[in-house]
Amino acid sequence: MPRQVYNEKMLTFLQEGFLEMRVRPLTDAFNLKFSTDKNWSAIKAVLKNHRFLCGRKPGFRKDERLLLLTPEQAQFVREQYKNLPRRKCLEALNKEFKLEIKLSQLVAFIKNHGICSGRSGRYESGNVPFNAGTKGFMKANSGSFQKGSRPTNYKPIGHERVCKKDGYIIVKVAERNPWNDNPSGWYRHKHIVNWERDHGPVPDGNCLRFKDGDNKNIDPDNLVLVSRGENARLNLMSYNQQPDEIKPVVMGLARLDQAVFERVKQ
Repeated sequence: MPRQVYNEKMLTFLQEGFLEMRVRPLTDAFNLKFSTDKNWSAIKAVLKNHRFLCGRKPGFRKDERLLLLTPEQAQFVREQYKNLPRRKCLEALNKEFKLEIKLSQLVAFIKNHGICSGRSGRYESGNVPFNAGTKGFMKANSGSFQKGSRPTNYKPIGHERVCKKDGYIIVKVAERNPWNDNPSGWYRHKHIVNWERDHGPVPDGNCLRFKDGDNKNIDPDNLVLVSRGENARLNLMSYNQQPDEIKPVVMGLARLDQAVFERVKQ
């Protein structure tokens, strides 16, 4: 894009206009007169490069517009900000002067012009909290839990679900877990619960395996009691991935290997 060349008439307009107007109004006037589309930073660069001076002292005069707000609007903000937070002050400003100022613009204006609310932001001495004299953090309300009430997601004893950790079916057997006092209830593996109902507790050093390798098939006839050593050997032999017709053979080999190991160890 070729560089814009400012002719003598344009430069004279800028030099004389800068004595009466600031950069932004001068930019609007320049674009209107010469049918251009300059932004204020480009006009500011021209003024600086040609060393055009305005002759004014830094700051704003009382009768001069403050870019975002007029002096009247700025005074309104100064007065309202002493009693209202920023968001409420913005609503009052836009309603009073029919503006569409954004909150971020008002915040920047307040900071840039050193407008203070006079508030410290701290609780003053003698302040009484709204929930003083009540038990607990908040006052009781219509949604408070009453004694004996149960949440909507309560699950009764006997409720079953699939455990997300190991994929086994678990069943709720008590309201409280005796080991950690978990209020959501005590869940146990259902295949163990079924075994213990018919055969008693699983002996120490033993565990239950599924004959067909499917941990969702908790039928008592599909459960078999094995020692921890036998269980380890079945895992090494990939028992669950073997074809159904040779699973009994793999089970027998694991039992035999473990028996030999224990005999040699003795």
